[in-house]
Amino acid sequence: MKSLRAIAVSGLMFATSVISAQSLWTSVELDKSLSKKITIFAEGEYRTYDSFNGTDRWTGSLGVNYKVLPYLKMSAAYIGIYQRMKTEITGGGNIVPSYWQPKHRASFSLTGSYKIGRIELSLREKYQYTYRPGQYVTRYDSDGVTRIADKIIRTKNYHVLRSRLEVEYNIKKCRFTPFASCELYNSLTESFDLTKTRWTVGSSYKINKRNSVNLYYRYNDKSDDENDGGHVIGVGYKHKF
Repeated sequence: MKSLRAIAVSGLMFATSVISAQSLWTSVELDKSLSKKITIFAEGEYRTYDSFNGTDRWTGSLGVNYKVLPYLKMSAAYIGIYQRMKTEITGGGNIVPSYWQPKHRASFSLTGSYKIGRIELSLREKYQYTYRPGQYVTRYDSDGVTRIADKIIRTKNYHVLRSRLEVEYNIKKCRFTPFASCELYNSLTESFDLTKTRWTVGSSYKINKRNSVNLYYRYNDKSDDENDGGHVIGVGYKHKF
């Protein structure tokens, strides 16, 4: 009965999220254990924007996890990003149409976890460095027709510390594992300013020992260079070799 109740609650949460979502984030992750302590992974991600009306970005990543202690994990990864930038009106009234921009990112994180009965608490601290190469983009006069000199998008480097507190609940004899988290983004480039907060609630579903899916609803409280603020629905698939 408890399992059925959990499934019904998860389904209701997911349906409600779809109704209010402004974008969809999907991902596929492949994991391979090299030893009891070391796991390598590859992940591909696709995101939409504006109520699923277009592609926001593609992402590919490669990384490694190392289990330092039973309750402490260390991770490092490289992430390649290809993102669609929105149409921009410059200070002079000129128009820069939407364009695609590559980015390179490296991350390093430590995750500590602690179990209290069927509840598991985890805290992750992630350092993230992003490099945006410079490029030229098309620019038009305010009439949107007359092309003028291209605009230079300058090289940019930024450093962020992401702090995430997450709680999971292991339901007895149930393949669903609900979770909730709060993640804070602090800019190390701008005097440790809090730039964004992410609130997430969802559930993973264990298909079998090697395969699982992840469904979640996420709210970003602010817009930035990476994402628009607002509501997100996420779907992820994970396979372990």
